[in-house]
Amino acid sequence: MTGARPLAGRVRIHGGRSSSLVGAGIQLTTDLVLTCWHVVDDGTGTDQPGLVVDTPSHPGTRIAAEVTWSRGVGPAGDGDLAILRCATPLPSAPATLADRGDDEFDVRIVGFPANTPASVMVLARTIGPVDASTGWRQLDRISSATAGIDRGFSGSGVYASDGAVVGMVLARTSVGQQLVAWMLPVGRWPALLPSGLLPPALLPSGPLPVGVRGTPRPAPLSFAQKMALARLLEEIPVLRHPDSRQLVIQSLPPHISRMVNPFGPLGLDMFGLIRTSLEYEDGIAALHRVLLLTEGSASQPLRAFRDLAESLGLLTGTEDNR
Repeated sequence: MTGARPLAGRVRIHGGRSSSLVGAGIQLTTDLVLTCWHVVDDGTGTDQPGLVVDTPSHPGTRIAAEVTWSRGVGPAGDGDLAILRCATPLPSAPATLADRGDDEFDVRIVGFPANTPASVMVLARTIGPVDASTGWRQLDRISSATAGIDRGFSGSGVYASDGAVVGMVLARTSVGQQLVAWMLPVGRWPALLPSGLLPPALLPSGPLPVGVRGTPRPAPLSFAQKMALARLLEEIPVLRHPDSRQLVIQSLPPHISRMVNPFGPLGLDMFGLIRTSLEYEDGIAALHRVLLLTEGSASQPLRAFRDLAESLGLLTGTEDNR
C-alpha cells in the first residue's frame, strides 16, 4: 500500500438534534451521496432529523441533505442502501469508481467507530469471488494485530491502492474470534441503484441503454412533461381522496412507497409521486399496475395517463401494462 493515493469521495454524515457523526458515505456526484440506510435511520424506520454532510477536505462546510432513495439488498434485511441528495453542491470531487471483478487485492477503509477520538483506517483484503446469493464480496483484515471492520464502517468506501472506490462496506459479523465484513462491489451498483441517480461513471456507454423489455430508455423528462403527468393523475378518482390515495401509495413496491410523502395538497402530492416513480426504471409501470387494480381499466382519466406515459416511452403498451 506504499504510495497509495488520496481517498477522494469520502463523506461524513451527521444527524440527530445535536448533528453528531452517524457514519460514512461515498460522494457519487456533486450532490449525491451513497450510504447504508441503517446509517441514516434513527431506529424508527425514518431518517435522522437534520441530516448534514461534510468531507474531510472541507470539514467546516456542512451541507443539509435528505434521503432521496433507499432499498434493502440483503436476503434477510441485513443489507441496505440509501442515496442522499445535498441541498447545495459538495465542495469536493466525487469518488473515482472502478469495477475490479473478482481480483484479490489489498484495500483501505476509513470508518467512525463509536467512542473513538478520530476516524479509524483499516487495511483489508478482498477475498474470493462475489457471493452468488447476495452479490457481496468478502473483506478480511490483513492481520489480527490490526483493527478490523466493525460498527461505524457501514457506508464507507473501499479504496484500492490507486485511489479508486471498488465497493461500499455493507455488513459485518463475528465468526469465532474474527470479524468478517462484506462490501457491495461497484460492478453490482448499476443493477441496484435507480437509473436516474447513477453517476456518469456507471452509465452505459456506446448505444442507447436498454430499458424494460428491451425498449430504449427515454431521455429525462422536462418539468412540463412531469407536470402534465401529475395533472392527469389529479383527475383519477382513487387518487383524489387522501385515504384512497394513501392506499395506492402503500400498494407500490416498498422501495418506492416509502419515498413518497402523500400529506400535502393534491397537486403537490401527484407531482411528488411522478418525480419519485421516475427515479426507478419500473416506477411508472408499477404505479400504472396499482392504478389498474384500484381504479379499473375502464377509467377514462387512467387511460389518458397511460396514453401520455406510452407516448413518453415510460410504458411499453404491452398487455401487462394495460
